[in-house]
Amino acid sequence: MRSIIEPKRELPVVAEVDVCVIGGGPAGLPAAIAAARQGASTLLVEMQGALGGMATSGFIGPILGHTASRSSIPVLGGIPEEMCRRMADIGQASDWEKSLEAWGVSFNAEGYKIIADRMVREAGIDVMLHTLFVDSVVEQDTMTHAIVESKSGRQAIKAKVFVDATGDADLAFRAGAECTKGRPADGRMMAMGSMFRIGGVDTLTDEVKKAVIDKMRQAVAAGELNLYGCSLGHRGSTIRDDETTANITRFGGDCTNVADLTEGEFTTRDLTWRVLDLWQTVPGAEGLYLIATPPHVGLRESRQLVGEYRITGQDVVQAVKYDDSVARCGYWIDIHCPLGLVEKGSVHLCSVNCSRKDCYMLTDYADQLPDELYPPDGEWFDIPYRTLVPKQIDGLLVSGRCISADYQAMSAMRVMGPCMATGEAAGTAAGMAANACIRPRSVDVAELRSSLESTGALV
Repeated sequence: MRSIIEPKRELPVVAEVDVCVIGGGPAGLPAAIAAARQGASTLLVEMQGALGGMATSGFIGPILGHTASRSSIPVLGGIPEEMCRRMADIGQASDWEKSLEAWGVSFNAEGYKIIADRMVREAGIDVMLHTLFVDSVVEQDTMTHAIVESKSGRQAIKAKVFVDATGDADLAFRAGAECTKGRPADGRMMAMGSMFRIGGVDTLTDEVKKAVIDKMRQAVAAGELNLYGCSLGHRGSTIRDDETTANITRFGGDCTNVADLTEGEFTTRDLTWRVLDLWQTVPGAEGLYLIATPPHVGLRESRQLVGEYRITGQDVVQAVKYDDSVARCGYWIDIHCPLGLVEKGSVHLCSVNCSRKDCYMLTDYADQLPDELYPPDGEWFDIPYRTLVPKQIDGLLVSGRCISADYQAMSAMRVMGPCMATGEAAGTAAGMAANACIRPRSVDVAELRSSLESTGALV
């Protein structure tokens, strides 16, 4: 038994449920809803004060990975589509059909919050906000309890099945499941970066916008600003005409290390203000103003589960299909430089085509870098159920960006569309396992796929 605590004796058991989902972000929210709709008593635990994770607390948007590669063919359905349509119904997201022709589903972060609140309440899910996961308790290779900490103190949660939707594989890692972290060469993870909301953009002429971007490129070339691309943002986690959300800050670090997380918050906020100051020096752009920076720095990569199957970068570009598929992904190998480097204000990504020819990844580890990046046009690769299942630990499924994949494949699956889809799959499987009192790895995948298809999910 792996545990420093016997929760039944030393800690109060705050809940005993069929399914407990830790993490209420894009992967955890659909997981909890799916489990509850299976008839399983479900508890959803979230460390922030709102559901939505990076979509709300990180201002990350739009929802990407909703279509097949470079096409308008949908690869996302089920609960994720339902949520997008419900946001659109109250004027808080772009129209679903129109979004299929766009690069993502734009939304207002506040609208995401309220629809999330409504959907979990309608499903009868118990929710604990402001609650931090602390540890996993494992007995005979099966996770039995999650230890959490909140204003109510340290407590234990008992469940038949847990779903790790932390994004960082926190439950799996602390339960003793095998995980990797970062790329093989040096263990470095994709850079963090914070999106921020800008107002006043609707007042700018095309000439002023061009002058602002030119000014940014000059600052990057001079080494004065470290920006991921040079732009005034887009409608990502806002759909207002007078706002954009900018995705230009970055910080290279380990988001499972609290010192790096802290420095990431300081660095990206400082960079936000510095770039705003730069914009306002351009004649005609004086009216640009900062509406808000996010409560949490944006995260892209940390731990990856080693599951019963591991998706690879080759699976992505070859659009591989599987008999046990539970989700589809049409996104591409999109690796943000783990060193946090930029190149003359362009979108600087990590591949064999990187312009920094002196980088040690190119000189010493070029065989680890991707060459092809996209699945064939109109295609997608499948995400098999085995990638959600830890090799060693039972009573646990993993969803979202920390499922079993190598660092190339995870750069495609980390965006919100596939995270939401794997969340629905994990929650459905968890509910089925709990109802049948079986291990998650023993779930009948054909029955799971049929259940997902009945909700409109694309598998």
